[in-house]
Amino acid sequence: MRTPTTVEAQILNELFVRAELPYDAKSLLVESMDDGRMGSLKIGINHSERRFGAACAEFELIDDDGKPVLFSLYLDKAGEPYELDAFKSDFSETILLQNNS
Repeated sequence: MRTPTTVEAQILNELFVRAELPYDAKSLLVESMDDGRMGSLKIGINHSERRFGAACAEFELIDDDGKPVLFSLYLDKAGEPYELDAFKSDFSETILLQNNS
């Protein structure tokens, strides 16, 4: 587990604003998911013991290669941040998330 990178925190904070949730991304712990480096994250501790609840916010950015990336925030059954899903239609890595701290 780690804290979000600067770019990850910016994306999460934008999603929190859109979902009207009072979180600061830098206070969360995250873990990268095995998604071909698109950028999806597990959020919070005991992720495997929690269950998906609902999608609550999304937005799209254009990656450095000109391809769109859809970012979605999912909550668990208790209404807590559960996952940041990053989806790029060609399944390539999300460049803007690479090599930042």
